[in-house]
Amino acid sequence: MFSFKNLSVLAAVAGVAFALPTPAEDSALVERQWRGHGHWQRPDNVVWVTVTATADDASIPTATAAAVPVSTPASVSVPAAAPATPTADTSGATGYFAIVSKWRAAGGLPAFTQDSTLEANALKTATDSGGALKHELNPGTFAQVLAPGTDDDNSFLSSYVGGWLCEIPTLPGLNGICATLGQGWTHSDTGHADILTSTSYTKIGCANADGIWACDLS
Repeated sequence: MFSFKNLSVLAAVAGVAFALPTPAEDSALVERQWRGHGHWQRPDNVVWVTVTATADDASIPTATAAAVPVSTPASVSVPAAAPATPTADTSGATGYFAIVSKWRAAGGLPAFTQDSTLEANALKTATDSGGALKHELNPGTFAQVLAPGTDDDNSFLSSYVGGWLCEIPTLPGLNGICATLGQGWTHSDTGHADILTSTSYTKIGCANADGIWACDLS
């Protein structure tokens, strides 16, 4: 008999997001998206929650939109061939990042870059959560996934693959592993898997505190 474990996910769009102080979430999965005008939208049932913020309210963090690189105009002469786009070296990865890197590669996805700012944001969220699934979007974070778990590699593997990726058990690279790793997890939506397999995010940082795994992405 497996006890079912809950998950939680939060993604920011349009470049700016406010952290929403919420109680512990008892549902299997909650996904909120910033739509502007001071509202959070809960997409499944279109429930709106008003968020009031003032310019001097330092308790509400903001995420800054990433700058879009400017392409070199075709008319500009380039004297030498441009160097190949650098890729993250994950060969010596350890801990949670080794697990992330393994399953990104298994899915044929570009490697994430391990980011210390996102790790600090994830740790703050997990610490502030008090053992519950409570989201924070701190500066630099554009998406976040949460799951219960202990601070060890086996627990992270269970959360990352069984809890998050196995929301879509047909993903490339999973190859039936969800029949075992997915046991005990509730999967009512695909929000976590969508975020973790998106090519829109290139950096990740994860941390554990008070029995909560948090991964922040940008």
